[in-house]
Amino acid sequence: MPSFEIAWTRRTGHQWRKNADGWIIEAVLTERAIVGDRPAIKVVCRLAVIAEDRLDDVGARDAFWHAVRARLGRLHRLSPRDRDLVEAELQKRVPKPAPVPREAAE
Repeated sequence: MPSFEIAWTRRTGHQWRKNADGWIIEAVLTERAIVGDRPAIKVVCRLAVIAEDRLDDVGARDAFWHAVRARLGRLHRLSPRDRDLVEAELQKRVPKPAPVPREAAE
């Protein structure tokens, strides 16, 4: 039974986009597995990336979650339960953007 986890990498922004300051964080989906006789952690895929200083920006979070859903949609090895657990783990660090009620938007 596979056990999926999220690993967060952090690197400087200029590695991600030109002339960027600050840090970016990247969500990487990993899987615990037995390789030979030893336990190992294998990288399944990189899910999405977001600038650390834009975690409060609704547009940046929406782009992050759009990328996450696209990547998870292509991973047929994940069960619906695994997908829900992965999304819950991601949401601890990058909250999903909530829709704004129509009255508050005006």
